[in-house]
Amino acid sequence: MKILIDNQVYENQKFGGISRYFNELQRENSDIERMPLFQYRPPAKQSIYDRLRSKLKITPVGTKKKSSKYEFYNAQLNRLDFDVFHPTYYNNYFLKSLKKPFVLTVHDMIHEKFPEYFGSSPDSINKRRLCDAADRIIAISETTKKDIIEIFGTSANKIEVIYHGTNFKSIQASKPNFNFEIREYLLFTGNRSVYKNFLTFLIAVAPLIRKNKKLILICTGPNFNAIEKKWINDLQLNHIVKHYYCSNDNELAYLYQNAECFVFPSLYEGFGLPLLEAFATQCPVVTSSGGSLKEIAGDAAVYFDPKDVESIRTSIIKVLSDKGLKKELIEAGEDRLNDFSWDKCRKETMDLYSRLI
Repeated sequence: MKILIDNQVYENQKFGGISRYFNELQRENSDIERMPLFQYRPPAKQSIYDRLRSKLKITPVGTKKKSSKYEFYNAQLNRLDFDVFHPTYYNNYFLKSLKKPFVLTVHDMIHEKFPEYFGSSPDSINKRRLCDAADRIIAISETTKKDIIEIFGTSANKIEVIYHGTNFKSIQASKPNFNFEIREYLLFTGNRSVYKNFLTFLIAVAPLIRKNKKLILICTGPNFNAIEKKWINDLQLNHIVKHYYCSNDNELAYLYQNAECFVFPSLYEGFGLPLLEAFATQCPVVTSSGGSLKEIAGDAAVYFDPKDVESIRTSIIKVLSDKGLKKELIEAGEDRLNDFSWDKCRKETMDLYSRLI
């Protein structure tokens, strides 16, 4: 059995949840092959005769048109020997060329649930087309499966839920080289897109961290943008909200391990991989119940209404002030991890390929 995956996600992100997912599927698995990567080669410097021909739009006999990236990839679909194709993202360049069955993984339905934040998204249009055409769909949570069925009208019979895993339990924590004084802190990780609800979270925690002189907020991910900086300044949080960009998972593991709690205020998640990272590093979790978060965290988190600043603040205070509750959350998180592993994800995915063949 040979499975072919493409390069879409690897061309768009060097480090992220989707590339991590496909890397884990390929780990110690010779049945999955990745397409050769398209390499753009700029044309050599033209001679005076070539430039003249170009201006006059004369094409010499026998000259071949330079192939585009997707022409190159479609040629690979015809050349390579494989049984199942698994695209790594939602571009549908292959639909007319592909002669073999294909499996699509849908990671979330965020663009479809919150169109007011994203406008008319090409990703969403392509995702719908691929869901219609796919032979099988992998949804990464029951919540995502339900959303695909409700929004796209896809048949439940061709959707299978296969959960992600995490390898954070085996990662050696490494102390970051902070450029600020470290003390007790709340942790917010990852990007801060609109649906991640960062600004509402910031309003909720502002009185708490201003009042508690021992407590700061540390945020990972990209640098604060101009709007976020203005809010931090207006809320008088300049000296107590800190940014640190983790250069690797070792530093991120350290941040989880030493946080008072990890807060995940997202309005919606298709899965919620940071929950597993927190569980694996014995970090108490306080989270919204948006999307699949309650499905993944179970009884291993304290939940709040992500649109209610008082609910967010009260939930965080509840964990900070109760050492017994912290211990219970950590133990429940470790138990919860037993339901999520990359080994299990790989096995279930390979079983799906096999049944499709």
